[in-house]
Amino acid sequence: MPRLYDYHPQSIPAPYNHSNIDSDEVLYYVDGDFMSRNDIDAGHISLHPAGIPHGPHPGATERSIGQVKTDELAVMVDTFKPLKVTEEAMKIADGDYFKSWLE
Repeated sequence: MPRLYDYHPQSIPAPYNHSNIDSDEVLYYVDGDFMSRNDIDAGHISLHPAGIPHGPHPGATERSIGQVKTDELAVMVDTFKPLKVTEEAMKIADGDYFKSWLE
């Protein structure tokens, strides 16, 4: 079922740039068209460690203006103890992910 965005006519649906100060943020992209990310497919997982700024990819804010709903399903978990990345996870890591915020 689609999720409605903000109701105010001047709202910007895309999330703002932010840093999670007290938690690591993990997103698992399940299905749909992920409004705030470019080149993300179902099955991708992203990790934003505490204190690292992140937000919508270039162009996502502009694409979100005027949109009223999203057809995406993602699971976000904010952890309150730092995560440890395993060697197995590093084998599948996208070493260029950090560049995805560059235009």
